[in-house]
This record gives sequence, structure tokens and C-alpha cells, in this order.
Amino acid sequence: MADPQGALDRAFEEKNLVLLYQPIHDAESGAIVAAEALLRQRRESGEIREAAIITSAAEEGPELFRLDSWVMRAACRDAAAWTNVRLNVNLSPREFQEGNLAGRLSSLGNLRNLNLEITETSYIESPGETVHMLEALRELGINLWLDDFGTGHSSLEHLQHFPLDGLKIASQFIAECTTDRRCRTITKSVIALAHELGLQVIAEGVEHREQLEFLRGEGCEAVQGFLFSRPMEVGDFVTQVMRTED
Repeated sequence: MADPQGALDRAFEEKNLVLLYQPIHDAESGAIVAAEALLRQRRESGEIREAAIITSAAEEGPELFRLDSWVMRAACRDAAAWTNVRLNVNLSPREFQEGNLAGRLSSLGNLRNLNLEITETSYIESPGETVHMLEALRELGINLWLDDFGTGHSSLEHLQHFPLDGLKIASQFIAECTTDRRCRTITKSVIALAHELGLQVIAEGVEHREQLEFLRGEGCEAVQGFLFSRPMEVGDFVTQVMRTED
């Protein structure tokens, strides 16, 4: 039986954690406008695989903030030389329940190209405290994005009360937005609602040209998915950015 805590300890000891970056593209031009940092683990063979055991162990134990700090520092270090490309990093819901998040992030330096992705479950237990934390993050120059919109609870209430810059439409809706009438209607409505509220939209899980054309027609600003790019190591990502800028 797998030992999640042991796997986490070994990952730190062996220094085999790695970040991959999946580009986020402007829906119209195809230019890379951001990249989402994704935590992975490099095996002894050199193969890079999901780090699900490690992340689940961190979520349940005291190592969460150590792991999140590693991810944030590594991502900000990688992105320090990027120009005109923003960095998207996911936050654990526990950061909003237990962590001095704004204080820890302020030590990382310039955060004005950082987008923090938060889930709807991040702030259900203490919405009042979350508002104050989000406002403190905004004061640091950080942009705030609601991840996987529509898959959590009280989505519309969150849009009403929290200082957000944009939202990401979950891949579940994008997968069938051109084949299922209800998914298509939901996706159109979410984009229209976001724009009425002054928010930008990223569509996740875009894999087919028909999906891209539909999203373009609805005015979705940015897209992320295998149609354009799979997650890649930082060197390959920088090379791809340079290609799109030529």
C-alpha cells in the first residue's frame, strides 16, 4: 500500500519535484499570454509523471505550506524573465483557512505578473475572512481567477462578493460545448455573465478546432488545452513563447 507521507518526504529529500507549464493562448491570435504551473514528479528513469500522491499527502498534513511555498518560489523564479506573459498558480483551499498567505507571498518580490487560481471551495467556510485576504492579495498586484467555474457551490454569490479578475470555465463544459445543447448554452451564458461583470474568461480543455471557433464566436478571451499545447518544461515553454512572438 502506498505511503503518501513517505512519498512526500522522499520527494523533498531527493529533490525530484518539477514544474511543467501549460501555455494559455489568446483565442484570436494564438499568442501565448500566460502559463499555468503544474506540479509533477521526475522518476529515476527521467520520466515525468503526475504527483497526485504527494499533493494528497500535503493536503492532509502539515507539509502543505512547505509544498505550496516550493511551488510558488520555483514558479516565480522561472517566470522572472518572462515578458508579456503572466504566470498562473493554483492555491490549495487550506491556504485560505490556515495560512498567512499575503505575508508569505510578499516575500517573493514583484508579483505583478502573477495570477492566483482559486477554487470555489476555498472560501466556503469563512467567506468574510476570505474577502479580506483576497483584498490583501490584490494590493500586492496579484490578479485573482476563479478556477473550474460552475463545478463548486454558490458560484454566483462568489462573483457578487469577491474581488476577482477573471474565471476559468471547467473542461467538463468545453468538452461538449459543440455537441450538447445544454453545455453550449451554459458556456455561452457564463462568458456573457463574466463580461457583464467586467471579468475575463479562460476556457480550459480546448482540444478541437470546433471548440475554439465556438469560443471565439462568443468572445472568450483565452484558451488552454491540447489543441495548442501540452504541459512542458520551462525551457521548452520559453522556446515556444519565442516562436509565437516571431
